Amino acid sequence: MPESASYRKVDLHTHSTFSDGRLTPTQLVDLAVEQKVSLFALTDHDTLDGLAEARAQAAAHQLPFLNGVELSTQWKGIPLHMVALNFDPNNAALNALVEKNQGIRLDRARRIADLLVKQGLPDLFDEAVALAGNSQLGRPHFASLMVEKGLVKDANKAFDRYLGNKRLGSLRDVWPELEEVLGVLREQGMALILAHPKRYPLTVTKLKRLLADFTAWGGTGMEIASGNERPDHVRLLERLSQEFGLDASVGSDFHGPFGPWTQVGHFTQIHETSVDLVWRDWV
Repeated sequence: MPESASYRKVDLHTHSTFSDGRLTPTQLVDLAVEQKVSLFALTDHDTLDGLAEARAQAAAHQLPFLNGVELSTQWKGIPLHMVALNFDPNNAALNALVEKNQGIRLDRARRIADLLVKQGLPDLFDEAVALAGNSQLGRPHFASLMVEKGLVKDANKAFDRYLGNKRLGSLRDVWPELEEVLGVLREQGMALILAHPKRYPLTVTKLKRLLADFTAWGGTGMEIASGNERPDHVRLLERLSQEFGLDASVGSDFHGPFGPWTQVGHFTQIHETSVDLVWRDWV
């Protein structure tokens, strides 16, 4: 499919080693420049810690940069992600939400460690925290420790034998309610974007209900293309963004150079003239 004039022009959804990405913020910005991205945002999960490094490297390249974060939340018991863009990193309301979610993530790791102990393993919590360092603590860190200690042959075995949902259960986190998060942030002057709407277990009817609530509670936009989104999904999301008066955002949701991740700056092509682009005033 031929590229439009601004296809690959922006990438407003990426991750670094400060959450679950594989590249440091500096490496990530360098890759964005290599991929000829001309407007870039770092949106790590529930942390702002990588923004200063990314912003400095972007300035060195003269790459326009937006502060971003992907916040964990929930709607009617369904975990959702919301991307906040173009904010002051010292915003007190946003930092309070991030701190709350960090506490939820730490509690989740403690529960994982306790469940592993019940399966006969040593308590790996403190070592997992140390191993994670600045990144988001999660199951992969426990898997790495199991391999390092010779408890399993490789990470796949760790997940198959100990860390999979069949062993640990769903471990659904009690994330803040979407209405609560939007209520806190709606007057803070930032773009509030529903991330990858087609990845949630929702029928089109339920997705419309979500978008109605999202809009009523202060949401301002939605991702209409996230990585290699199915083209028919992109067309649907384009129509819904117009129906609900939401700005259209896009991003690669890049996590790393290997695996299933889409390259920085790439996403399924959108019909830019049929939607209101969230970045229209940022370039």
